[in-house]
Amino acid sequence: MNKLYLIQRVFDRLCWGNKNLIKKIFGQPLKPKWLWFETTDRCNSRCTHCHIWEKKPISNPLTAEELGRALSDPLFSDLENIINSGGEAILREDIEEIIKTEHRILPKAKLDLSTNGIAAERVVQIVSSLLSTEKTIKLNVGVSVDAIGEKHNQIRGITNNFEKIDYLLHKLTDLREKYPDNLSLVIGLTLSNLTLSGWKEVKQYAKKLNIDFMVQWYNQSSFYDNANDNHINTENNKMIEAVSDLPNTIIREKWLKWLKHQPIKFQCFAADTFCALRCDGHLVPCLNLWDTSLGNVRDQSPTEIWHSAKTKEIKKIIKKCDGCLNSWGVEWSASSSFYPRLLFYLRHPEAVAERIKRQD
Repeated sequence: MNKLYLIQRVFDRLCWGNKNLIKKIFGQPLKPKWLWFETTDRCNSRCTHCHIWEKKPISNPLTAEELGRALSDPLFSDLENIINSGGEAILREDIEEIIKTEHRILPKAKLDLSTNGIAAERVVQIVSSLLSTEKTIKLNVGVSVDAIGEKHNQIRGITNNFEKIDYLLHKLTDLREKYPDNLSLVIGLTLSNLTLSGWKEVKQYAKKLNIDFMVQWYNQSSFYDNANDNHINTENNKMIEAVSDLPNTIIREKWLKWLKHQPIKFQCFAADTFCALRCDGHLVPCLNLWDTSLGNVRDQSPTEIWHSAKTKEIKKIIKKCDGCLNSWGVEWSASSSFYPRLLFYLRHPEAVAERIKRQD
């Protein structure tokens, strides 16, 4: 990473963070930089740790035209990143049109596509088409891998899921070589008692393919319909050992505190600099407050929703939140106020070098 670029980025984030804090103190609304979009609540997986696939899908998800109308609202003019997830995003017949709509309206935004890799051929076709037609697109494809081989198939409840993933990832690395400036890849693993014994094998697998590797917290919420499941043992020393072995980040620091039953509260910027858009049009603060709607973009403009009295009341709920370990929620909140990240690096100067090395 260019050092001058890094210095400029730090300075820009410092100025932006101070502005955010001042506005937040005086109760003035901010504009979101990040959006998590549930493209569909349909899923073709049968995951042990998630029950989205057991829910009845909604019959009328947002169309590409409706999404485009919402994203054209001035509220979203500063978006830097849209995560297209689900359910399984690739099940949308118009997923390519959705991503093209996002790129047309927000040409500078980085667009993420999350997939379980079951429909591998379709993923390859969609990604290849996007890269060949959208010359300036910045696309990141995240593929879920919870174990190697048959163990992954058992966790995900789908025969030959890993074999399809392996095929997909090799095809995607070929596309990355062809479009190095437009395509990036990441393998994501959800760390729980189901994956604890084999997560390092997945890490090595990602390294062999030269693909970024991300370990995520096992999140329990109404979004996943798994609030009563027990796939993680907070008393498990092996879990603490595994998290301790991850790169030194703010999330890792809070994760270890959580495992040791210590408070992890932080200043959350949900419904300030980031939010989630459900496939039925409801804007919600985050996955943990999935059933707490700020309003529906089919009924009101995003700006009207953002400035409403209802949203102001919901922000009071967010302020009382004890904190979570949702990877994008923690990262986006830390970036929004700057100082948590600064204080973290002052406590862990070695983490600065680690971060620069990971991004070079």
